[in-house]
Parts: sequence; structure tokens; C-alpha cells
Amino acid sequence: MACVRCHPFLVPEQASDSQLLLAQLAANLRALRAKDNWTASALAEQAHISRRMLQLLEQGGVNVSLGAVNKLARALGVTTGSLLGKRPMARQDGAALIEQVLATNLVSARRRLNLTQETLAQQSGISRAVIAHIERQARNPSLHTLARLAAALDLSLEALLSQ
Repeated sequence: MACVRCHPFLVPEQASDSQLLLAQLAANLRALRAKDNWTASALAEQAHISRRMLQLLEQGGVNVSLGAVNKLARALGVTTGSLLGKRPMARQDGAALIEQVLATNLVSARRRLNLTQETLAQQSGISRAVIAHIERQARNPSLHTLARLAAALDLSLEALLSQ
């Protein structure tokens, strides 16, 4: 089978949700950067991340925090949730902070399923303390953490991060 880094549009048969998520993010970053004629250096500077981090993200080779993805989405003018999905969508003026959107959606989904933080922790493998911090907007979780929570809530990561 071909390498996902070399052939980003190929989906490995046994890739984890996190690998697929990082591959989708990488493909979107490359496509949006090319569409808008951004150099890697210019986008990294606009997003306030290192050029090396951007390169690693475009290769699908690094887990990243929600904060870094949000910075890139803002620089590219798309919503954070959609940058992780199949079709990045333009960001609207006055959009809520991503931490607030995540906290609201996490609590709503958990309550809709009648799950306590403890039960969600057991189902996702994420500690109750981390879940509580995310719900209080006191933590900048990684995409891997968010993917595990989304899977336990039967949501896509894009849905968890969208208004």
C-alpha cells in the first residue's frame, strides 16, 4: 500500500480515526494554501505558528492542539471545524470562539446521550478531569483527544467543532 504522506488522497484500509483526521487536515491545508497562493512561510507567519509545524501538519505527521488548528483556520478564512472536514467553509464575521463552541457541543452531546463526565471518560479513554477542563474552556486539547471524544459521542470531529 502507498504511503499516506506521499499520496494524501489514498486512505489506508486500517488507518486509525486520528490518522484519517490528520490526513484530511493535511489535504485541506495544502489545497487551501495552493488555492490562495500562500507560501508556507507566509501562512505560518499569518497563523503565528512555526513553518516547521505547518510542514509537519501538511505531511499529516503530527498531532496538534485545537488552538493551532484554529489559528490556521483563521489565517485561511475558514471555520475550524470545516478545516477538519471534507469541505472547508468560509468563516463568518463574529463567529464564536472555538473553545466556546467545543464546550457547548460537548456538554449538549453528552447530555443528549445522558452521559456523565465519568461515563464519557470510560467510553472515550479520556480522563474525567480533562473532559471537565474542556467543558470549562480551561484546556487546549489535541486533535487526538477530540477525535476520541467525538467517537464516543457518535459525532464527527467537524460536528463537535461546528456551530
